[in-house]
Amino acid sequence: KIFIAYSGGPDSTALIYIFADLMNSNKLDVEAIHVNHGLHKDADLWESHCSDFCSAHDISFYAERVHVKNVGDGIESAARESRYRVFEKYLPPSSVLFVGHHLEDQVETFFLRLMRGAGLKGLRSISKSRSLGEVTIIRPLLKISRSRLEDYARQHNISTIEDSSNSDLSLDRNFLRHQVLPMLESRWPGYRK
Repeated sequence: KIFIAYSGGPDSTALIYIFADLMNSNKLDVEAIHVNHGLHKDADLWESHCSDFCSAHDISFYAERVHVKNVGDGIESAARESRYRVFEKYLPPSSVLFVGHHLEDQVETFFLRLMRGAGLKGLRSISKSRSLGEVTIIRPLLKISRSRLEDYARQHNISTIEDSSNSDLSLDRNFLRHQVLPMLESRWPGYRK
């Protein structure tokens, strides 16, 4: 049985679509877990979108709404912790959860940790795999760019969700994504590698 964290964005949609294709040809049992943070006015529509996609591809779908409370580390951190609690709740011991983090997530995480003064361990950024209690999280897309995942979705006519909060520059990750990293790319185009 394979579990996939499914938000409906281009990264997790490409990942779940790949596994849906593998499921059909290799008889894999794929299940999607969607966490509805309730932080965006369209959060319920996104949940419905993910449910419909899974239904169309014969993928078991679980969704849970969480209450995200910022306890000092920022709303992004609070949302991540809420997701992890849901994953621990749904996933049986010794299971594997695939997550769609991609190359830009990796780069952004590196710079966020650098700005927060992380040591060498923290600057490794996102690991390819890690434990979450008795569950293993695997991130197979870490070397693939977001634009390649978006292209993949377009090529396969897959509808994805675009979270409008991704352009909110008050959030650190978005500030890096839209202001800092494009400047670095203009000087060092290969910096992502």
